[in-house]
Amino acid sequence: MLKKVERLQYYCGLDLGTHTMKASIVRAKDEDNLDLLGVFEARSTGFKEASISDITELAECIQRTVQGVMQKTGIKIHAVQLGVSGSFLTTRRTSALVPLIDSGTKVISKFDLRKVDNQAKLLGVGLDEEIIHDFPQWYKVDDINTSINPTGLIGRKIESSLLLLTANSLRVRNLTKAVHQAGFEVNSVAFCGYAASDVALTKMDKDKGCVLVDVGANITSVIFFKDGIVGDVQFIPWGGNYVTQAIAERLSLTIDLAEEIKKTHAVANPKEISGEILVKREKGYIPIRRESVCEAVNWEMENFLTHLETVVKGSYLFHQLNRGIVMVGGGSLLSGAIERIEERIKTPVRMGAATPGLNNASVYAASIGLGRMHYLKKKEETIGIKTPLNIKDRIVNSVKELCQEYF
Repeated sequence: MLKKVERLQYYCGLDLGTHTMKASIVRAKDEDNLDLLGVFEARSTGFKEASISDITELAECIQRTVQGVMQKTGIKIHAVQLGVSGSFLTTRRTSALVPLIDSGTKVISKFDLRKVDNQAKLLGVGLDEEIIHDFPQWYKVDDINTSINPTGLIGRKIESSLLLLTANSLRVRNLTKAVHQAGFEVNSVAFCGYAASDVALTKMDKDKGCVLVDVGANITSVIFFKDGIVGDVQFIPWGGNYVTQAIAERLSLTIDLAEEIKKTHAVANPKEISGEILVKREKGYIPIRRESVCEAVNWEMENFLTHLETVVKGSYLFHQLNRGIVMVGGGSLLSGAIERIEERIKTPVRMGAATPGLNNASVYAASIGLGRMHYLKKKEETIGIKTPLNIKDRIVNSVKELCQEYF
């Protein structure tokens, strides 16, 4: 009976968007076998311009969202993997150089890599910040040998280069407090775009080089992968809400009505669009030309394409993107958007494909990826709990670490 309970593990990812909040529950048998059991989406409240305007409203929204997915799946969840968008994050590159030994040379160990990475993180983070993710870029041994993994090489000194994603500590604490106020624990905080890459990209995509473009409500995250690592992260101040606002202003409509028209009639590629849309008003229905909707969308789409082209072509990884661009997020569903991007940047573009067993729409990629992160983190913790070292093993490991540090 105990073994059966251990096999059935459920994990929840909570995508804390400023426009909509999404929760997913996945069932994990092992790292490669995850089943999506249910998703739920709710309009975000308590947020204003990526800041908490009312923590009570935010907590109630979190509670509604997580309870919504629990009711759909019939599974009780006590903790969530919390995901935040790029509007909460800052990217920064940092590096550090440390000697391996006072004199002579030594074989580089994982202990040395942790030591130089920790030094780089210490130098790269502010007093009021905390690190959400740190992505190693390269290691350089004795200013000569550059490697992604220098473990086993011989040298006198080692340099580390990291790409950090940081967030204001108080903002993270307030978000965590809102989750606690909603009645749930927080496993950890992660970047939604990076979480989405776990279900939208394959290992081949990350190895051969690709860009993940996560189009959110107010910000678009652009994540570059090469050789299996995150090489760069950029944020574009543009999202699906910009299109909604443009339609509302151009046609004198409410935001809710403009959002509905965007989902049902907006087209990013305005060629050969004609006809009218009937819009309900207080005194009945009035016709609106589809060309007018497309003109509003086209203006915003050009703005986005200019930003995206600058970011993608300006990256040092641009000529190594052998797997092209992969789109996720609600804003990527705009009809004709993929064709416009492909035509503008001259590289293949496709929607993010789900990992086998996860039949999801791209809009839920982040929340599902967060669920997978929750599983992986708990797996690491469980391994540490289930395999406690006896006194003999601890002494042996301590001696090994001491030898690695000094010899």
